[in-house]
Amino acid sequence: MFDYKQLEALEMIVLAGSFDGAARRLHLTQSAISQRIKQLEERFGGVLLVRENPVRPTPAGERLLAHVRQVRRLEAEIEAGEAERTGWLPVRIGINADSLAMGLVPALAPTLVAERLLLECVVDDESYTLGLLKAGEVVGCISTQAEALPGCRVDSLGAMPYVFVASPDFAARWFSAGVDRETLSAAPAVVSGRPDSLHRRWLRERFNLEAGTYPCHVIPESHALFAAALSGMGCAIVPRHQCARALAQGELVALVEDGQIAVPLYWQYLARQSSAETKLGRALLAFAHRELFQAG
Repeated sequence: MFDYKQLEALEMIVLAGSFDGAARRLHLTQSAISQRIKQLEERFGGVLLVRENPVRPTPAGERLLAHVRQVRRLEAEIEAGEAERTGWLPVRIGINADSLAMGLVPALAPTLVAERLLLECVVDDESYTLGLLKAGEVVGCISTQAEALPGCRVDSLGAMPYVFVASPDFAARWFSAGVDRETLSAAPAVVSGRPDSLHRRWLRERFNLEAGTYPCHVIPESHALFAAALSGMGCAIVPRHQCARALAQGELVALVEDGQIAVPLYWQYLARQSSAETKLGRALLAFAHRELFQAG
């Protein structure tokens, strides 16, 4: 069995970003923290931390951290079964940036407060969040995969509608001859950071345009990406919910006749959950079905 004081030191180093910071938080000396990590690495038989600034976990360290989080979840579940939980329980979920931009956190706030949950959002493209769940880094994630992972369950969120848009001036300048492979090759796009993001996939699948064959701004934040499209920097694919008002007011125009690009999304989560985590998942589903998505 692992020494949980050693695991606590590992977790605190990662949270604090340094051995010194972990020592201060745990009211220990740096030497004591270093000794615990040395013993843990000897016990595990491998390096668990990359000694950089900030300190970060190795893949082996991430696996141990996932173990720590799982143990805490189980302890909280047992505590909740015996008496009302008084402490705060950290909960990590994998979220796509567009859901955050559309107001997910305020929608979850009542449940977080009522259940004394400390939310940590790990943000990534919806095509990549599943890797977080596979690695045990999160208890649930918004993903594009419909099939549940082993030990997990999945609920449909519906299809999140996107629109390919640009400012009127940008559309007149770059797409007066229509939207096709030739005009898209010349017009600047605004894309998020991932090499296989929605915009890049759509251009590749619909117009056979590979990354590098068209100019693009890379802006990995939903609000800033939307603002870039409004300002006339480039064409962009943005959530319909986000751009509806701008389209209605003529600040943006839709660039393709068939309108929306629907992306089916799913809530993937661990099959064994605490009562609080179950309620958080229900709040997320209610938000999706009420605010964002077309019925799946």
